[in-house]
Amino acid sequence: MKKRLILGLLVLVACLGIGWGQTSPAIAASKRVLIVYDAINPTVDGQKKLAGLQQILASAGVATQTERLSDYHAGQLTTKAYAGVVTLINWPQGDLKNAEFTRDRAAFTGKKLHIGQGLSAVEARELHAVRRNVYHQQLILSAEGQQQLLPFSEDITLLKTQGKAHRYGTLRPQNQGIGRYPYGTVVGQRGYLPYFEASGFSQVLAAQTIAQLFGKQRQLQPLLTITGVTPYSDLKRLTTLAQRLNAAGIPFAISTTSVADNTSLAAFSRFAKALRIVENNQGIIFLQVPVVGAANKQSGSLLEQTMVEELNQLGQRQVMPVGISAPVYWNQDKVFRKYGLARLTNVLLLPNPATTTFAYQDNLGGRYAQTWTGLSLNSLLTVKDGQRVAVNQLKFPVPTAVTVAFPTSRKQLVAMTHRVTQLNVNWYQPQDSLQTKITSASATFAYKQGTYYLNGSPVTVGPEATGIPKYHFSQKRHVALDRYFKVQGNILLVFFTFTTIVLVTFLILGRRIYRRMFRRK
Repeated sequence: MKKRLILGLLVLVACLGIGWGQTSPAIAASKRVLIVYDAINPTVDGQKKLAGLQQILASAGVATQTERLSDYHAGQLTTKAYAGVVTLINWPQGDLKNAEFTRDRAAFTGKKLHIGQGLSAVEARELHAVRRNVYHQQLILSAEGQQQLLPFSEDITLLKTQGKAHRYGTLRPQNQGIGRYPYGTVVGQRGYLPYFEASGFSQVLAAQTIAQLFGKQRQLQPLLTITGVTPYSDLKRLTTLAQRLNAAGIPFAISTTSVADNTSLAAFSRFAKALRIVENNQGIIFLQVPVVGAANKQSGSLLEQTMVEELNQLGQRQVMPVGISAPVYWNQDKVFRKYGLARLTNVLLLPNPATTTFAYQDNLGGRYAQTWTGLSLNSLLTVKDGQRVAVNQLKFPVPTAVTVAFPTSRKQLVAMTHRVTQLNVNWYQPQDSLQTKITSASATFAYKQGTYYLNGSPVTVGPEATGIPKYHFSQKRHVALDRYFKVQGNILLVFFTFTTIVLVTFLILGRRIYRRMFRRK
């Protein structure tokens, strides 16, 4: 009996062991995509291209790892570790090679995407295509009756596809005798983009190609987003903009910075009141992360405290952010992700500033329930349908926030609202489907189809901030020997006050003695 029981337990353990050893679909889906780039090459905005690629993949729900080609080591790229690999060529003239990466990539059976020059004959055969090199041409990118003129290209490799393939957009050189070629190509688990620019029509069609390859292809409406709002902006202009967009039936979002200190001042109350007017005019709010001047691995607690204080100070005044907006590079930093982005479900990734300051760069791009890609409206206004701007006909495969800078004058305000209205775009309606959640220390902010929630209870946003309990971050700022220095400061104040009185007394007495010396007797 005991032998049978032991045997049964062994069989059970063996079965469980087999089950544990198998990779579940959820685990397989969580594998990262490895981005390998040859060089930054600032002459072609290589850093901007890399950030744009990271931005699109994050919006497609893909976690990434970014690696320089020279840093790749043999055996790193395996299907056990990665779901796919993206090769980005920024400097074809450099002809940079890594034999280990070339060999591992050829043997890799996951998804592969090549962007830029250097497509090998083997890669072309995997795409069931023939290469065609075109030199010194200015190409026209077109799709479904829309077109955009691309910058001049000295050398570009185009594909003549054969058989079944997903094709996104068409590249047509101005030299009519060269013919037409697909811009984005996907065949099975292989993809190719001969050219990529992190803006305009190129980014939209590149996103379609990437979304198709990684199984995330959708058709979504863009979210109109006003960027560059701060507590020091013209608040009257902000409320006028919100009211005009609402009157035109255009839902929108704003990306705004805030402050953690001096929130008891009347200026902050006016700022919060303007944001409530935004919320009451079909507007939603993304809280923009602070500007980083200097940071290191120990900056996490300060960042967390700042973010929590900003969120809670806004929440106390019925300003309920639905997400956080941040530059793309924040998602490549371990500290910024953990303490700035990890507690929320709705992230807006905006283009990087001219200067990026990391705390702990690990190049491991995280993914969130919903990640928006920020794409400038100005870059889309060159997309034409014949002679007309055709933004309303673009198909966005990933959540896309079409961004417009906050107008700096009344004239710009009128021009911007007129332009947005004339586009006739079917904008994304947050009130219909958006669901978000932000955990901020003792407070939880949520938004579900037009209703705001604080700690699970619905909140009605009114013209005045009333009925909202105050939530404070439990951790207080401490300064070592604070009381000692405070007492020491009081002692020094008394000492200098006494010394000043004595000196003034001596000056008065000395002046009198000096005058007596020269007075006639």
